[in-house]
Amino acid sequence: MPKNTHLNPYRSDDAIAILETLATGQPVAVVGLSNFGKSTLLRHISGQQITAAYREMAGQAAIFVYVDCNRMLEMSAQGFYEVILRSVLETLSHEQLDRASLAATIEELYQKVVESKSTFTIPLAFNDAIITLMEDNAGQDVILMLDEFDAVLTGLDERVFLNLRALKDKYVDRLNYVTATQQPLSAVGGGDDLAEFLELFVAHKYDLQPLNPDDATELAAEIFRQANDSLDPPERDYILEQAGGHPGLIQAVAHVVMEVESGAPATYTQQALSVAGDVLQNHRLVRIELGKLWKQLLPEEAKASAIAATHGIDALTATQQAQLIQRGLLVQDQTRTRLFAQLFAHYARRQALVQQDIPSGVWVDVDAGTVWVAGQMIDPLTDLEYRLLLLLYGRLDKICDKYQIVETVWGQDYLGEVDDARIEKLISRLRAKVEPDPSAPRFISTVRGRGYKLNSTPRS
Repeated sequence: MPKNTHLNPYRSDDAIAILETLATGQPVAVVGLSNFGKSTLLRHISGQQITAAYREMAGQAAIFVYVDCNRMLEMSAQGFYEVILRSVLETLSHEQLDRASLAATIEELYQKVVESKSTFTIPLAFNDAIITLMEDNAGQDVILMLDEFDAVLTGLDERVFLNLRALKDKYVDRLNYVTATQQPLSAVGGGDDLAEFLELFVAHKYDLQPLNPDDATELAAEIFRQANDSLDPPERDYILEQAGGHPGLIQAVAHVVMEVESGAPATYTQQALSVAGDVLQNHRLVRIELGKLWKQLLPEEAKASAIAATHGIDALTATQQAQLIQRGLLVQDQTRTRLFAQLFAHYARRQALVQQDIPSGVWVDVDAGTVWVAGQMIDPLTDLEYRLLLLLYGRLDKICDKYQIVETVWGQDYLGEVDDARIEKLISRLRAKVEPDPSAPRFISTVRGRGYKLNSTPRS
């Protein structure tokens, strides 16, 4: 289908490809790494322009319900059903047609889901709500777009997914699903009930790629416009080289470029971009983006990326190249195949070196800003958590008292304002990320009445 010029320009080709599959009644599994733009794309698809485009393709209107699974109140079947019905009610409230009666009925069933203590009543009320939605909208399809779906797949009883499959089978041509995950659904595993649900998506996986150069340029230009600045060709080329088509990295690099160029004459652009390169290597936002991205890679993807960064693309097997291209980590242009961004290539090279000799305890890669525990990279730390860990790490096996912690983490001006409870909360948050079992800490010890210390050897 030709590109629809009436669609929002953001990833319009991706939106059309997904809509074309949905219009045939088939579910779609959207797969993309951290901050590749999955959530933005799904929210865009739930807009009115897309609804009109779907009607043209399918010959029937549809209600697109965007469900952010991060809004679940708890990781349970009840929490999952609740967030779906809450999203349905929010969608109906924004529909132009009069849906007061339908919304009232679903609201009653929503309250049953929320208030019920029965494991039988909860799915029954949810099913009744979906059936009501389908039956009262005979002229419209319903598409549930399940964003941030990774944790749901591994955290819920598999009967939940069997229930979703049963609803799809009941309304095979009218009820549809879009899932958005960081990992391919094939990597999830699970039992037979989950497998029946995942079977729906086997032939309809959509791998989200980095933004193409035009879209990446437009994003960078918009960031500059919001700062009352304009994007010049040298800045554009630099941002695309460093960040590729990764929306999160584009934002970080664009802001760094504007910071280092602030107030400098135009004739100093190249010098400023050289300074920006030095800043980017230790920039917090860049470290966080790359750390999240690397942590989401499957082991074989991380290994192949490191090989490509250290030995070149030709050192990869054909299978490895195909896998990285599919995941958007390798990109192809008219002249060559390369890792999608210079920043990612630099990070992958560093990970290859780091992993050769990682200590068994807690280890901080100060240059990359990453933290490793027992040879595994942990989730990125907040600024306060990272400052606290650096203090403890710099005084390994030595006690850090309250005053040292406040001065290092918050600053000297806060010596009289930060109390013990606030320090304890920060220690607790750090332990939640560092300790295998935060309730029985092995690395970060409390020395009663004196402070805290980081142990070079884990306590047994």
